[in-house]
Amino acid sequence: MADNSKYNFFMDELNSLEKQIYVLVQKADDSSAQTKELLKNLKKLEDENSILKMKIEELESKLKSKSSYSDGLFSEDSISEEEKENLKEKISDLISKLDNHLRS
Repeated sequence: MADNSKYNFFMDELNSLEKQIYVLVQKADDSSAQTKELLKNLKKLEDENSILKMKIEELESKLKSKSSYSDGLFSEDSISEEEKENLKEKISDLISKLDNHLRS
C-alpha cells in the first residue's frame, strides 16, 4: 500500500510540473510574439525617423540656399548705394500710393 501512495504522490507531482511547464511555455510563446511585434514596430518607427531626418535636412538646405540667395541679392557687391537709395524712394512712393488708395 505504501508503494501505491508513493506512486500516486509522484504522479501528482509530475502532473503538477507538467502544468507549470505548459504555463511557462505559453508565457514564453506570448512573450516571443510580443517581442516580434515590438521589433516590427521599432523597425517601422526607425524607418519613419530616417525619412523625417532626410526631410529636415532637405528643408534646412532649402532654407540655407534661400537665405544665401537673399543675402546675395542685397549684399554690398550686388548694388551700389545710389541704386539702394533709388529703390528705397520707389518703395516709399509705392507705399504712399497704396496708402492713398486705401484711404479713399
